[in-house]
Amino acid sequence: MKALSIFSDGRRVISAGVPWYASPFGRDALITGFQSLLVNPDIARDALRFLAAHQGRRVDDFREEEPGKIMHELRRGELARTGDVPHTPYYGSVDSTPLFIILYTEYLRWTNDRVTGEQLLPAAEEALRWIEQYGDKDGDGFVEYQRKSEHGLRNQGWKDSWDGVPNLDGTPAEPPIALVEVQGYCIDARRRMARLYRQIGRREDAVRCTSAAQLLSRRLDDAFWMEKAGTYALALDAGKRQVQSVTSNAGHLLFSRVIPEQRARSVARTLMSADSFSGFGIRTLSRGQRPYNPLSYHNGTVWPHDNSLIAMGFSNYGMQRLAAQVLSGQYDACRQFRHYRLPERFCGMGRGEGDLVVSYPVSCSPQAWASGALFLMLRACLGLYPDAPRKTLKLVNPELPQMIRRLTLEQLRIGDTRLTLQFTRSGEGCFAAVREMKGDPLAIRIEVGAQSEET
Repeated sequence: MKALSIFSDGRRVISAGVPWYASPFGRDALITGFQSLLVNPDIARDALRFLAAHQGRRVDDFREEEPGKIMHELRRGELARTGDVPHTPYYGSVDSTPLFIILYTEYLRWTNDRVTGEQLLPAAEEALRWIEQYGDKDGDGFVEYQRKSEHGLRNQGWKDSWDGVPNLDGTPAEPPIALVEVQGYCIDARRRMARLYRQIGRREDAVRCTSAAQLLSRRLDDAFWMEKAGTYALALDAGKRQVQSVTSNAGHLLFSRVIPEQRARSVARTLMSADSFSGFGIRTLSRGQRPYNPLSYHNGTVWPHDNSLIAMGFSNYGMQRLAAQVLSGQYDACRQFRHYRLPERFCGMGRGEGDLVVSYPVSCSPQAWASGALFLMLRACLGLYPDAPRKTLKLVNPELPQMIRRLTLEQLRIGDTRLTLQFTRSGEGCFAAVREMKGDPLAIRIEVGAQSEET
């Protein structure tokens, strides 16, 4: 991660990956910032400041810029300088904007950095306005994407390859497209802003955000749930029809804590089935479907960052043991790569098809959100939920994978407190102990069950 730290326009930010993406990417920097809060919250702060400085200010169809929108990608070079490509920056990302709010509020929970919080509040509010005013293309309540220029990306979620949103028959879904995980991010962003508004005494804004989040939650469940498959559809297409491919995207709804517990457990069973879980990780697309190809870019491969968000989702619903299974699989995979470094992605062949991980030849390595993935998976297993403004830390159902008997976190930073925590596995249980605490006293609670989200 240190190797990927760059300066662009005089600001430090983490670049996406080497060799193909050695530039600032909004989505990648935000997810990496979230993953690395456990070890270095400065990565999150730098990403937020950089992206706020490049936040959309006007309507520009060539660059797909809109007021409040967070950029997708910034490139340098001759093609950018001559205007032949729109990456100066380019804003064709439907999820970077809600992810900005999610990281902003999560950063404050870890650090209670009030100075940065006040500085970036206008940017967070502009991002919220983009969700409300520009994100919904057709007024149906869902945030969709459709490129405005032939130079833009056809698909603008994290699976942004041309075939990254496939129908059951393998044909690409037609835009405008409402991705399921994006609706989850937008619900989560509104709830988080509601919590922040309550903290600073803006009750009317808090009520507005809460009401919008609750309404979208109900509409998401009605529009995307697939009873027979036991999971949520990948997306809604231009005709508001479900894109019914069974994918990893539904796992991000657990990360956002936006679905009922019973359905969350059904989604988890689908994700951890033999068709979705390869033994080394959760595939982007479940095996057995027509578009499935374990050697494809987005339709059957395993992406560590995707697995880390899903693992955190398992933790949110009290399923730390499933998070530990994901971590174990990813750890077994990383042991087979150079420097124990997880690459951007690897092929989705399962352990029954051979004991070795099959590399994806052109994966970036190092890749920022692959490098940060193990940190978030570890946090998910340990059930770490800090609240620095309230000077508390919850440990919910802490769990260690089978390959780890004892684990120590030294100098864990939560607000102005530094903690050393030790976790020990004994039989079926996991015991947590505070070995050292410096700075402001912190209340620590160990809980059994799921971590609830305040609304």
